[in-house]
Amino acid sequence: IIAFDITEQEKAEQNRREFTANVSHELRSPMTSMQGFLQGMLDGTIPAGEQRQYMQIVLDETRRLSKLVGNLLNLSRMENNNTELAYSDFDLHECIRRVIIANMSQLDDKHMDLQLSFEDEPMYVYADADQIEQVLVNLLSNAVKYTPEGGHIAIDTAQEGKLTRVVVRDDGPGVAPEDAPYIFDRFYKADKAHTVGKGTGLGLAIARWIVEEHGGTIDLVSHEGVGTRFTVRIPRA
Repeated sequence: IIAFDITEQEKAEQNRREFTANVSHELRSPMTSMQGFLQGMLDGTIPAGEQRQYMQIVLDETRRLSKLVGNLLNLSRMENNNTELAYSDFDLHECIRRVIIANMSQLDDKHMDLQLSFEDEPMYVYADADQIEQVLVNLLSNAVKYTPEGGHIAIDTAQEGKLTRVVVRDDGPGVAPEDAPYIFDRFYKADKAHTVGKGTGLGLAIARWIVEEHGGTIDLVSHEGVGTRFTVRIPRA
């Protein structure tokens, strides 16, 4: 029993150290970049004619920091059970449409083809609308981010008994088999995938927590070089 307790304590301590190291890395990178560019503009190393483009980089980095801090706060509240779900009946398809509209500029910028296939109209679910919208935002943003320009994304819905199924598919590079088991881990993208700098690595961890809190499931099917498919199942209304 003592050995078991020590093992659990060591595991918890290791997780804490890894989490702290990952947070430090994610915070240090944009802050170092911002400091360097601002110093360069102040001391004249960066010519006045080039300062606008570097100011845009600094602005982008502040947004990345803001998103990271927001995700960390959300994850902390979730894991400490400080988030209460506001259940209601709502049309999942309307929720999907809102998410698409919010991401339309990103889709247009990359000339991406988006296909929708809805089994029924409307399709009501019993869940927290804001939280489920966050799951869809994370999945669609993930698909847009890692799918090449001119690629294809599809969102399908269907009823499965007492559950509603949502599938988000893309024809991007997919996930390597050795990386797939860690896809929902915190900071996965920062350290495990070959996509450093493209995200905070918290979006899928948050999505999994939300779905599981609803009594649902979220699964990944991916083959390297073929594409990625996320399947979410949540209770019907």
